[in-house]
Amino acid sequence: MADKTITKREESLRVFNQAASMYDRIGPGKFSYFGQLLVDAAEIPNGANVLDVAAGRGALLFPAAARVGPTGHVTGIDFAPKMVRETAKEIENRNPRNAEIGQMDAEQMNFVGSSFDYVLCGFALWMFGDSERVLKEFYRVLRAGGHVALSTWAADNPYQTWCHDVQPFVDSPSAKDLPAKIDVRFDTPLDIKTALQRAGFENIRITVEEKDFVYADEDQYWSSLWSAGIRRRLEKMTPELLQQAKKEVFRKLQSLKQPDGFHSASRALFAFGKKPVW
Repeated sequence: MADKTITKREESLRVFNQAASMYDRIGPGKFSYFGQLLVDAAEIPNGANVLDVAAGRGALLFPAAARVGPTGHVTGIDFAPKMVRETAKEIENRNPRNAEIGQMDAEQMNFVGSSFDYVLCGFALWMFGDSERVLKEFYRVLRAGGHVALSTWAADNPYQTWCHDVQPFVDSPSAKDLPAKIDVRFDTPLDIKTALQRAGFENIRITVEEKDFVYADEDQYWSSLWSAGIRRRLEKMTPELLQQAKKEVFRKLQSLKQPDGFHSASRALFAFGKKPVW
């Protein structure tokens, strides 16, 4: 495995282990919102056997479990052990009898071929060390005629501009070692369609979904950044740079202020494909 791929995997593992306890638990819950929307759009039938890859805190897992009913089953996997532990506790508390989660590497899944009717993956495709290999694994574990449904952030996602706002601080000569760069973000319909076609999928369709999320105040917004993948950029800053970045984010947030809070739009791409029947 190339050093670059190893570094990317290690970076993702570290970041999501650190964010596990508060992942999608601070602010308006955008992953849960888009997770429910993706599951509904996938039209998963009652009784289906579903795999949720990079399940995180269950944004797709729990709505999928409700969708398939008692005769179906949802298996969640995640690379980060702390994320798995947090979600396992939530499964135990909610007590859905048709859902489980375990730690597993999406690039080398321990499932026999043709095991699932649906494979789901929410906002994770660009984080894998080898995304092409992961998509081939999706194809392998799906039954003939099975479906894949995944989500990514759109290239013109307004929320991503905040990543660009903090990037100058990350690139500062006084910052710590830079985080592993992401080569392909799968943030355009063409990128996603091409990747799915190369993996063998057909009948590919892509939709755009957008939602305005409301944050109570500046501190909640700032805290929410630490609960998701963007923390990989924030934690590379020195304390001095971090304070400068925070001040800049707070300043720009004022343009988003409305009577009920700070409104921040997020734009996502949903992609669906089918494994040929032959």
